[in-house]
Amino acid sequence: MMNSSKPSGSNPMHLPQTKPNTSSASNQLTPSEIERLRQSKKSIADYVQKELANGLKKRKLSHLLK
Repeated sequence: MMNSSKPSGSNPMHLPQTKPNTSSASNQLTPSEIERLRQSKKSIADYVQKELANGLKKRKLSHLLK
């Protein structure tokens, strides 16, 4: 039987409360950075769709794309 890394009910671990991670204004992205990330995401999605379609066509499974 493997030991679990979870604390047992008889010996609870108390962790200190932490503040939520909030970004300061200096850490926020600029509108142009956000747009570049959106374009990058779209490029990646387009590439994956193309490769998926090609892979399915090779396996004669292109009907799964519809």
